[in-house]
Amino acid sequence: MKATIRDIAERVGVSSTSVSLVLNQKECRISEETRQKIFETARELGYVRKKDRVKSRSRYGEHVIAVIYPCFRNELVKECMQGIEDYAALYGYQVFQLYCSDTTERCIGKIDLAVYLGAEGLIMIPPQDMNTGGNYVLLGEALEHTGIPYLLLDKAVYKVFCDFITVDNKLGATMAMEHLLDYGHRRIGILAGKSGVYNTRKRVEGYKESLILSGLSYEENLVYYGEYSQESGEKGTDYLVSQGVTAMVSCNGEMSLGVYEYARKNGKQIGEDISLVSFGNLREAKWMAPMLTSVIQPGEQMGRKAMEVIISRIRHEEIGGIHTNYFTPILWQGASVKRLC
Repeated sequence: MKATIRDIAERVGVSSTSVSLVLNQKECRISEETRQKIFETARELGYVRKKDRVKSRSRYGEHVIAVIYPCFRNELVKECMQGIEDYAALYGYQVFQLYCSDTTERCIGKIDLAVYLGAEGLIMIPPQDMNTGGNYVLLGEALEHTGIPYLLLDKAVYKVFCDFITVDNKLGATMAMEHLLDYGHRRIGILAGKSGVYNTRKRVEGYKESLILSGLSYEENLVYYGEYSQESGEKGTDYLVSQGVTAMVSCNGEMSLGVYEYARKNGKQIGEDISLVSFGNLREAKWMAPMLTSVIQPGEQMGRKAMEVIISRIRHEEIGGIHTNYFTPILWQGASVKRLC
């Protein structure tokens, strides 16, 4: 017997109207704690996964894939979206883009919405707080309860085992470090971003390994953990400069903007007083003056691969067990690194 809104309301201890408002994503004064309890109960009873999914199919058709993404201004996300949309169009799939404002709480709500809308598959670019506290557990449970194929794009979530598409982050950091070392820099810092993020961890591993293989000491005080933001990049630059670095690796384009802003405010010149290599894309690199030497991530290719894999899972094609697909980054040389030797 199918669960009903009344079943959920009785389990949670609220009115059927409250349940209907929450499940239909309507504005209401219901607390976030109660909202989450309603979603969890709906999943437990199979309401969203079964009843609502059938309802939405009649409205939108059966060829729908949802993409949950964390931020608007990230160039890599935009490139991934382009690849996803292009590949989906080739195979007759519609794409629902669901923005989660870079928080696990909102992300879980969008997972429920994706199922409600009748998505046959789900691609998720995880939020930055995915591994904070028990968020990885909540995300894992929400994904498992969808009852549809899903995969992670760009960043991994701790203990969530599924298909995963990403760039080789450790290799990218190694490429950045080799470039700086070849140019004679020996005291190099890294603007690492959030410590709990998969990409950050892999990039710091590449940074650390490059130093050790070059016969240099790894110093924890030359690793600056912060937000993936311009403000954090500016603060991190101020800190690393105080530690006597001549060069830096930045793990994200927004942080790199902070490096340039620090240089502007303090009468410094990028490529002379401060040398910088950043993860990013070619468009971001060319915006900067001087042009930024960048580790380019192939976002469109990653997006196309994500769509290829999820469609194969939906169609039950034989592609074997869980796959991790690593894409090779490219070092694009600008004018942001000074040669010391």
